[in-house]
Amino acid sequence: MTRYIPIILLSTVSALANAAVIDSASVGGYTTFQDTNTGRVWLDLNNFFDDEANNGTSGYGMIGAAQQAGFTFATRSDVAQLLGNLPLGNNEWSSYAAVMGYGPRGIIWGTYDDGDDNPYGYAWAYSTETSWSFADNVADANTILNQGIPGAVDMGIWAYQTGAVPVPEPAILSILGLGLASLAFSRRSAKDNRG
Repeated sequence: MTRYIPIILLSTVSALANAAVIDSASVGGYTTFQDTNTGRVWLDLNNFFDDEANNGTSGYGMIGAAQQAGFTFATRSDVAQLLGNLPLGNNEWSSYAAVMGYGPRGIIWGTYDDGDDNPYGYAWAYSTETSWSFADNVADANTILNQGIPGAVDMGIWAYQTGAVPVPEPAILSILGLGLASLAFSRRSAKDNRG
């Protein structure tokens, strides 16, 4: 008797269990996403974009608004921890961009606290890239403006709140249960065949 182990089902369960970013509820009028590995709730990177206005928002303006809403301006290590769980090698950029927010030039990016006073650093990935990049001491918080060109502000900030680790959705638990039941059946079938 041939045994079929549900490899596809198990790989689906594994992929769902390792999902790294999901949309989250708005906080203080700002859209957010959640890092399912740490439970942190992050500001979408496009909350402060300037698509229609004549003046951009300064980095200090973004940081102040985020802090007033209860968010922490992230450090380089905070951002590295988040992005370290988001591989880019298999065209994942679009799915991250849909959740995290991105700029009109096809870039996910934001400034972070690199451990010293202004200027800050920023982390980014263009839609065509296969890895995240970091640059320290390059983003002057006073000049993250659109230079009078509407739509030119497309850098956000990396800012987060500590949240609860999400409980898996019932569908994920059902798939996991089905996968475990299939494994048990496969083991039992193998045992029965041996006599």
